[in-house]
Amino acid sequence: MEISEIWRYPVKSMAGERVPSAQLGTRGLEGDRGIAAFDPGSRRPGHPVSARRLPGLLRFRARWEDGAVVVEGPDLPPTPWREKAVQERLADVCRRRLELAEVDGGAFDDAPLHLVLLPSVAAVSAELGREVDKRRFRANLFIAADGLMSGAERGWVGSQLAIGKVVLRVMAECPRCVVTTRDPDSHEQWPALLRHLAATREATMGVYAHVSDPGWVALGDRLAASRA
Repeated sequence: MEISEIWRYPVKSMAGERVPSAQLGTRGLEGDRGIAAFDPGSRRPGHPVSARRLPGLLRFRARWEDGAVVVEGPDLPPTPWREKAVQERLADVCRRRLELAEVDGGAFDDAPLHLVLLPSVAAVSAELGREVDKRRFRANLFIAADGLMSGAERGWVGSQLAIGKVVLRVMAECPRCVVTTRDPDSHEQWPALLRHLAATREATMGVYAHVSDPGWVALGDRLAASRA
């Protein structure tokens, strides 16, 4: 097994960026989900909102540029995330006033790192007779492996993954939600995908992990699983 792609999502629920290498620390991949959108008019104004509730967030992309996070989207060129123009475009697209803010420790649902085996994605594509874009699953690390390893992530729960000197502790399978049904480019919905995952995989794909021993990882780095 080896790392095929590394993805960072500087703003929770926005599209992210591919990177060739990354620092993995105790809060996951450096710069990942350090910013989130908040709805000051909601019943939980201090709780980050996600694309499950506001799919319009997926129409924006966040990335690091010269050490700072910039956001781009519909009629919005790359703009520093704190600029008023970003907030205005978010309000227009999502149809409500939103505020972006840094989140101490990161805005994560269950764990700071998410891994998906590419053979698992390929298997779902074969079952459905239609290519499933891996980006739908918004993993940090996409792992290349032998095709026979489809679904092997499920057996990693409770195990450790070593990437050189970096050690990950696999915590749980990743439950999938309606965000998976959104095409990363067209944003059209494909409800059949989530129904299929529910029927065949208990609506899961990939695993969540914590970083036990931090360090750098890069494309092509090999992974080895072992029982903790």
